[in-house]
Amino acid sequence: MPITAEERTYLKNKHKGGKNNSKGANYENFYATYKIALLIDRYIKQLDNVRLTSQLENCFVDDLLIVEPDAHRTYHQLKDVKDLTWNTKKLRYDFKRQKDISSEVDENFELKLVHSNSTTMVTPIPDEIISCTTTLFFPAEKSLNQLILSYFPLKEAIQSITVSKQAEDDELSGIAGAILGAWSGMEQKDVSLKQISDAVRYIGKGYTNIKTYPDASISDDCIEIFRRCNLDFYISGINLYWSTKNNKLKGEIEWTPEIEQKVRKAAPSDFWKLIELLN
Repeated sequence: MPITAEERTYLKNKHKGGKNNSKGANYENFYATYKIALLIDRYIKQLDNVRLTSQLENCFVDDLLIVEPDAHRTYHQLKDVKDLTWNTKKLRYDFKRQKDISSEVDENFELKLVHSNSTTMVTPIPDEIISCTTTLFFPAEKSLNQLILSYFPLKEAIQSITVSKQAEDDELSGIAGAILGAWSGMEQKDVSLKQISDAVRYIGKGYTNIKTYPDASISDDCIEIFRRCNLDFYISGINLYWSTKNNKLKGEIEWTPEIEQKVRKAAPSDFWKLIELLN
């Protein structure tokens, strides 16, 4: 059944209310950060083919849409409320109408209700939508840092796309914050994971190193300088990781053309002079 004039007015007000709800927007953006990390890890070779849109117009389940490479569409409704049931603010009606509309156009789709209350009454799922609907608990916190520390799946998702296998909490928080900043600063309309990854690199320049970044390159001249100074190193992502032979001293630096030029120009033969250039 096509969307009626009355329903269009309802959707317009619903859409306006969603955009103006700052508390809800924080919750939605934190969840989007979590999903972006999961999607980057899953589709690391297909970043251009995964697209995200928030606050969809003329949709009944409208907070976040994820379209995967096989055209599978997941519509999300996010609810950060204390008392939530399928009768809360026409929730059941919204899911039923979205199911009808997506089915009529033969979409490959699913509907997902994401909520912040672990004791909320959203089970069982109503019979008329159970075939296409799932629910997910995602906690609400005042800050993203608190969420990383309290919700292990988010921490694990960020770690999965981090180059360093033993990243500390502050590095994970920095990467999560860069993802959040990239997503929050976009129009959020049909955005690809590649666009998000590029924005993360720009925002997190110097303190994020994720698996989507191409490996930096190092010249033969600099390789010879490291060898001459008896310093081990390896390149991973945008960073150069260095260490002494006994591993007592080690560090990392974003290996940029500017840093390479500085090392080549100085051409140190002394270990400590090279370390000074890398700090």
